Amino acid sequence: MAEAEILPSPANATRWPHAAILAPLFVAGLTFALCLALRLSTLGNLALWFDEAITADVVATSWPALVADRLANGHFPTYFAALKALGLGGGSEFALRLPSALFDSAAGALVALVALRLSGRIGAIAAGLLYAFYPALIQYGQEARPYALMLAFVALAITGQIGLLTARPRPGRQAVLATIGTLGAAFSIPAGIVPVALQHLALPACGFRKFAPALKRLWWRHILVTWAGIVLAAAFLLPSVVTQATKPVGLMKWQARYGYGDRAIEAFGETYGFVVPRDVDRFLAAGWNGWLAAGFLGLMLVGFLANRARPAHRMLAVTAFGTPLVFLVLGIFSASAGRYLIGMLPAAILLASAGVTALVERAGAWRLPILAGLAALFAGFALQGLDMLVSARKYDWRPVAAFLEQGGVRDTELLTDAPQAERALRHYVGEAARISYGAIDPALEPIEILWSKAAGRPLAFLLTASYQPLPDDIPEGAIVCRWPFGDQTLTMIARDLGLVPPALRGCEAES
Repeated sequence: MAEAEILPSPANATRWPHAAILAPLFVAGLTFALCLALRLSTLGNLALWFDEAITADVVATSWPALVADRLANGHFPTYFAALKALGLGGGSEFALRLPSALFDSAAGALVALVALRLSGRIGAIAAGLLYAFYPALIQYGQEARPYALMLAFVALAITGQIGLLTARPRPGRQAVLATIGTLGAAFSIPAGIVPVALQHLALPACGFRKFAPALKRLWWRHILVTWAGIVLAAAFLLPSVVTQATKPVGLMKWQARYGYGDRAIEAFGETYGFVVPRDVDRFLAAGWNGWLAAGFLGLMLVGFLANRARPAHRMLAVTAFGTPLVFLVLGIFSASAGRYLIGMLPAAILLASAGVTALVERAGAWRLPILAGLAALFAGFALQGLDMLVSARKYDWRPVAAFLEQGGVRDTELLTDAPQAERALRHYVGEAARISYGAIDPALEPIEILWSKAAGRPLAFLLTASYQPLPDDIPEGAIVCRWPFGDQTLTMIARDLGLVPPALRGCEAES
């Protein structure tokens, strides 16, 4: 049976006839503005990392090349086509990431709107703040990748599905919203299929058998259209997935060097663990993220237990708690990074906001201590979110690229033990320098391969991990210069000063 949503009392509805319209708009608009302001604050500061450089390169190609490249690499072209349609080919870091900031902020607005309907004003405020400051959502709301688009569609699907479960007016429109959301989430990125599947698998727990016949028909149409679309779209990806599966590297094999336990811990840390990559700990000291994770999971549990009889919260619980379990199983065979799990976060935030409402409304004599504890917890969430805004997260290749350009390094091969360097440096150095790249995978190949290649050349440039020492067998009299760039060190080995680019001569004294 569908449950009733929280509605204004008749007295308030009479006194403020437009409150039922204005309150949702105000909540959604304020949440959208807060999310967007935070994400725009540092949107263009970070360098494009490997996957974002792929986005930039793909969007800059022709339409046929874009579609062919994405399908060949096991991705739907939806997000990349949207960026190209917006004319973002060749755009700056800020421009390429702006759609993600908008998509993510829209998702936050929808989550706050659903929270208002399920948990009232307290829940809406809690959901808006949680979404705005949640570290993982800030991270992917600032990346030129499809994850924020997936979140927007997941939130739209939840809006429609909760509308059906809470007997919102015009159920046909709710079903349409749900279907657009589920199809959009799946077409944004294949990982979006998991939360969609769990939403549908949760229906028996929501009392589907007792639904009215008309409501059942709406649900069945929604489910059939969703999965017909997913199966049809997946058929375009199947050939590339089969091809990629035969290769030693590529799609979903980039974590092969890590054990299953390490991958699971990393995936949890990036989502429910409140971990900030390369955290500078400017606002919140290291180690506090564990307490934040415990607090958030506690709020989710309270939200579910306090509303366990309500179909909407049962669906949210299956999505929020079931998604990591699914990826724990998938992680045995494939990659299981946190970014594949973030489709569960809208449901998780809605559960946590319901938990806040339950604690506040049922606190009794413990009201003040509970309010103080919640205020401290939300302050921690906000501080960790601010740390995400100012932390580097990924290695910045721009200083290396700038040095290569200013040093006049061109028409050469750069030997490296960082396979991801080529994509990023090609983006920032450009094709005019005519630099090629010879890379090894340090997890599979020894560093000696690079040094042996360098030994046979009159002039060699190597970009290696900073912990890698120089070999002992460097030719006597060779000019050796090293420039540190954080995690990476650029090394030049020249047998003759005349071969060294003019801007780098005299580098032995400098380095």
